[in-house]
Amino acid sequence: MDRLLPPEYEGWERHEPELRRMTTAELIQEIQDGPPDRRLAALAVIDLAEVPLPLIEDWLRILPDPEVNELAGAIPVQRPHASAQEEAKWVEVARQGYERRRLATFLVMLGSALEGLEAKDALLAAETWGIIAGWLENLYDRLALAGDLEALADIELFLFENYLDRRPLLDVFVRLVERHERLALRVSTDPATYLANVPEQGRRRALEAAERGGGLEFAESWAILDESA
Repeated sequence: MDRLLPPEYEGWERHEPELRRMTTAELIQEIQDGPPDRRLAALAVIDLAEVPLPLIEDWLRILPDPEVNELAGAIPVQRPHASAQEEAKWVEVARQGYERRRLATFLVMLGSALEGLEAKDALLAAETWGIIAGWLENLYDRLALAGDLEALADIELFLFENYLDRRPLLDVFVRLVERHERLALRVSTDPATYLANVPEQGRRRALEAAERGGGLEFAESWAILDESA
C-alpha cells in the first residue's frame, strides 16, 4: 500500500535508482539542499552509519515529518558487525527523535536498537534500559498531562506491549499504572495484552497496582488473565 504523503513528494520513488549510485556525501547534499521528493528518496537510500551524528540531530530538528519518519526507519539497528557502542548510539538517536517529533517509528526503532544492544553487551543494555525506562516514565506523565492520547497509545503499543519482561520497564509500568486511571483500566480489563510475557510475580505487581490506580479489583483482573492463558 502506498504511503499517504503530501503532494510535494509525489513520484519520489523514481529518484531512487539514480540516488543509489551516489556517494554518502552526495546524498547528504541532496538532503540538505534538494527539493522534497529528492530529499525523501535520499533518506530512503542513505546509510546513516556514515553520516555524522550532529548532522542527524540537525535533521531530526529541521526536516518535515515525512522525511523525519523516513530517517527513523533508516536507523541502522542490529547490524551483525556493529559494536555495542554503535547500538547504544542508535538507542539515543531513536529516543531523541521521539522526544522531539512524536513519530511512532522512532519507538519501533528504539525497541529494535535495545534488542541489538542486548545481543552485544548485556550489562550495557541493562543500564540503558534503566535510562530509557526513567525517560519513558517522565514522558508518559507529561503526555498524560497534555492529553495526548495518540502518543500514549503508541508508547503502550510499541513498548509496553512488547518489553515488560525487562525489569526496569516493568518497574516504571507498575508506577504508571498506579498513577493513571486510564492505563489502570486498560491493563486490568485486558491484562494479557500487556502481561503475557511477564513472570507471575510481575503480573501480580501490575494488577495490584491497577486496582490501586482505579482499575478492576485484583481478583477480577487475575481471572481475566487466567482465562486468556
